[in-house]
Amino acid sequence: MTLKAIFALLFLLSIQPIFSIPLDSIQTSFEKGLNAYKSDNYEEAIENFNIYLKSATMHDEIFYLRGNSYYELNKIEEAVTDYLKANELGYKDAEMFLRLGKYYKDKKSNSLALQFFQKSVETDKEFADGYIELGNIYLSEGNIEKASENYNKALQIDPFYPEINFSLGKTSFETGDLNSALFHFRSAFILDSLNPKFSYYIGKTLLKQNDTDNATGYILNCIKVDSTYTPAYFEMAEMNSAKKKFDTALFYLNKTIEYPGTGLSIPVCLRKRSDIYFILGKDSLALKDLNSALTLQPTDTIALYKKGIYYFMTGNDSIAMIYSEKALQMNAKFSPAISLRGYLFFNANKFAEAETDFKEALFLNPNDTLALMGMGYLLINVDEYRNAFTYFDNILKVNPKSSRAYENRGICYFNLGLYKQATNDFEKAILYDPGLEEKLKPFMVR
Repeated sequence: MTLKAIFALLFLLSIQPIFSIPLDSIQTSFEKGLNAYKSDNYEEAIENFNIYLKSATMHDEIFYLRGNSYYELNKIEEAVTDYLKANELGYKDAEMFLRLGKYYKDKKSNSLALQFFQKSVETDKEFADGYIELGNIYLSEGNIEKASENYNKALQIDPFYPEINFSLGKTSFETGDLNSALFHFRSAFILDSLNPKFSYYIGKTLLKQNDTDNATGYILNCIKVDSTYTPAYFEMAEMNSAKKKFDTALFYLNKTIEYPGTGLSIPVCLRKRSDIYFILGKDSLALKDLNSALTLQPTDTIALYKKGIYYFMTGNDSIAMIYSEKALQMNAKFSPAISLRGYLFFNANKFAEAETDFKEALFLNPNDTLALMGMGYLLINVDEYRNAFTYFDNILKVNPKSSRAYENRGICYFNLGLYKQATNDFEKAILYDPGLEEKLKPFMVR
């Protein structure tokens, strides 16, 4: 029996007449609770601690032990209540403070989480997990210096702890120090090659360094280690989509959606898949994915906008306007939806409203290619070909393979009598979209 337990029992003995529960019953419940706890019989431990704490209401250690019992049974709210009571009564335990910190971190209450993580390392200055969590909080708040400071303290305590090396890798990754990031991620991987996130982040770092082949190997290794690790599937989908290997990208996106629950948003994955379906001409499947995304998240601004784009591209401007307005109800500063509305105004010959929208979109995002194209169209519409150049030039700075930008800049050159320059642009437009050849060939000079 601990010293605290003896004092608690002596206190109960001195005031026993007040209680209806006999002292021997209290002592029995105390001992039974401790024995059950030591035997990992947490339900029985809780039952006996409940009886004991009806009388020993100030026994901090038993609140702590009952909290641990609840925690082991995954009754987190009850555990937190007991931990807070134990803390209030003066009980100190590094692991208890760590759990309280994680609870408040999950609740997005970083200030409380920080307080408890700090208490954990004050209670045990050799508690590496406490320093890691302190670092994680600072990293999430963008305080790289403080994050690194705490991760390095943890590393000094345990240099062979993979999670510490991984955390240091993330701080380096965030600051763009890719060589240091790679060193730390590889150190974590060497210490624990069966943790898929270590392999995944090596792959992501190598991708940043344009080492695609080795990056692919590490990302595929994640899937070998854990066939349900969705970030790896998503990364493979992105890589194959960029290479225009759309069938392979679809395969990986299907896997991403099949295995949810690792931090990836299913609506985002559905939107990504809908983009590929649209490219492949499978419009009904694309719309089905957008509708599914909106069912899961009715306020999904991007999904609403994409539905608007679909109806715009298929000539149904009235429905496109409904979805552009819905997107803007969710986010009034979403420049693509403002640009889309500008195009719809343009099609309706409401040129002043169109210009207002295009200018607002460009104020919010100077690289909004949809708005740049719209302003170019407006100027061509009033024969201001020289002024239109600027907008098509800016599109080509963002997207050097924009066939429409080359086509329209070529039209400007042609109308200004600069036929050679027009021909050069028309040739580039056809290069990136061979379907334009029949339309543009009559205007080309050799």
